[in-house]
Amino acid sequence: MLYRSISLPNACGSSNKTDLCDMDTQFLYIHRLSMVAIGLWPYHRTMLVQLQCSVFSLTLISFIIFQLTTFLTTEWTIDFIVEILSISIVILICTILYNSVWINTHGVKRILNNLQYICSNLKDEKEIAIINRYGYIAKCATIGMTLFVMCFFFIITLLPILPRIFGIFFLVNKSEPYRNIYIRTEYFVDEEKYFYFILLHLYAVQYIAGGTLLVAGTLVAGYFTYCCGLFNIASYRIEQAMRISDEVTNRTNKRQVDKKISHAVDIHRTTLKVIKFYLYNFEDTWFLLIVLVVICLSLHLFGIFQAISIVFKMENFVLHFGFTLGILLSSFASNYVGEAITEHYNYIFSTAYNVRWYDAPIRVQRLIFFLLQRGTMSYAMKFGGVYTLSLENFATLSTTSISYFTVIYSIQK
Repeated sequence: MLYRSISLPNACGSSNKTDLCDMDTQFLYIHRLSMVAIGLWPYHRTMLVQLQCSVFSLTLISFIIFQLTTFLTTEWTIDFIVEILSISIVILICTILYNSVWINTHGVKRILNNLQYICSNLKDEKEIAIINRYGYIAKCATIGMTLFVMCFFFIITLLPILPRIFGIFFLVNKSEPYRNIYIRTEYFVDEEKYFYFILLHLYAVQYIAGGTLLVAGTLVAGYFTYCCGLFNIASYRIEQAMRISDEVTNRTNKRQVDKKISHAVDIHRTTLKVIKFYLYNFEDTWFLLIVLVVICLSLHLFGIFQAISIVFKMENFVLHFGFTLGILLSSFASNYVGEAITEHYNYIFSTAYNVRWYDAPIRVQRLIFFLLQRGTMSYAMKFGGVYTLSLENFATLSTTSISYFTVIYSIQK
């Protein structure tokens, strides 16, 4: 088995249908494009795609190795260790993300199928409007992440070749070396002679790392935004059911109330299973990444301090500042999504509590009582049984990183 599984409703029935047409098409287009580009799209897993994944994974791993080999040829200092590890850990994070999604390809496919199945079964116009609104939010978040990743890696791409561009258009001292790769590596070859091969390796790593971060971002932001929409639909169904109960009392409409409440409970339970399935497959990965993110953020904060305080180096400042900004934004977005899931989950129970459930038929009261019982238990997206996605914990994570930065600074002093 390539993934751990729990019981979920079959999203596609007995057929092999994989067309995705009911979720927001623009969100899915960008999401699919980014996953296809780096070989992680969960459909049509041919041998060529598997080979692509293997090559991309080895490319990331080899770059980490060629960075760490600098410890064999260079004298160790605090500045040098921070310079190497700050970039190596970023690539390590991308490598872990890439291989985790690759290994759990069938899990990603199943989550996407189930979300598509739930959305395709929505018939009420207002429910469709609700899920479309959340689909628009997912699309905007995906476009924003795409633009940020493209802009940042475009800037990083220009850094190594700027001296050569200046050498063409301006009078530059020819005795100065043209080689100017700001990410230090050791290939044990003549780096001036093989400059373009090293640069090609660097660009390949940037392309794969950027695509991996974009895929991971759309997985978290996009999928869980739809889950928030489904929780909102459950709240809407409860409100509609009690409105019907207040207006009429005949047997037919009592059945409609019963059906509405049952559907609300069903979509609530199914959405929880989708979230639980994701956590069950990626919990260990994300817990490890949280630890690495704290360390990485501390190192890049120290890199920014060094680039500003000692001898200002624009390239080092841009590199460390860009990674720091990216880490903070991605951490904030992940924790914000976790906070939103918790709030939408709790809103269902506040809705059930505030409606006039005591005037409903006995069977409906039992269903609502079941919901209220579930509401007494707190719910949050928790990784490793320790870290919970929330804005409060984002502040804790940032504070912890700053604390480690001060420790590194004190050691350097």
